[in-house]
Amino acid sequence: MHETSFPVQPTLTVRFRSSGRSGIVRAHYGITSLGEESGFPALKGFGSANAGRGFPTLKCEVECEQPGYWRLLGWVQWVTQDFGNRRPRVELVDRLPSFLDRDIPFLSMGYAPTFFDAPAYNSLPKVDWRASLFLCTVPMMSRREPITPLAGFLWGYRIERNAGPVIPYPCNVAAGRDWLAVRRELMGLHPEWRFAYRFESRRSEGSRRAQPAR
Repeated sequence: MHETSFPVQPTLTVRFRSSGRSGIVRAHYGITSLGEESGFPALKGFGSANAGRGFPTLKCEVECEQPGYWRLLGWVQWVTQDFGNRRPRVELVDRLPSFLDRDIPFLSMGYAPTFFDAPAYNSLPKVDWRASLFLCTVPMMSRREPITPLAGFLWGYRIERNAGPVIPYPCNVAAGRDWLAVRRELMGLHPEWRFAYRFESRRSEGSRRAQPAR
């Protein structure tokens, strides 16, 4: 199924080659027009038809060239939310609420897993919302195996005043320095896991600053 909130053609296409794996991530960056487009009725408290309207949404499809266990991968996302007005900044490893009491740094994982995220607020507070997203290896035999980034993206939005319009940021390819900033936070929050130091981002096939399709 191709959701109507996403462009048919990928917004960004990024190749990866690391840790014995090679392949492609195709990122589709769009805007939610109706809550049903992004599946909000499946979420408790977000059943309104207007849920997520105007917010950016991101889907990343993975194609790994190696078979079997090579394709067992996971997505790690670091989110910052700055509300201004002397309110404390929120910084977190993005996870499903049902997993918050588990020491797992992944938002999702699976077999060549597709990533999907559609942020939303029931209200429209003044906020600067930014996400650093990385496709990573998943340790399978021991937590001593490092979680290694393969590809990464930066995206987000801002609302400049309460009840103001949602202004999406372009979706960019993450660089090595972006992973190092996230790695520092991950090491503090998940000390039982190891996180690889090195990340070589590869140039995308297409725009380096991709606006979401409307």
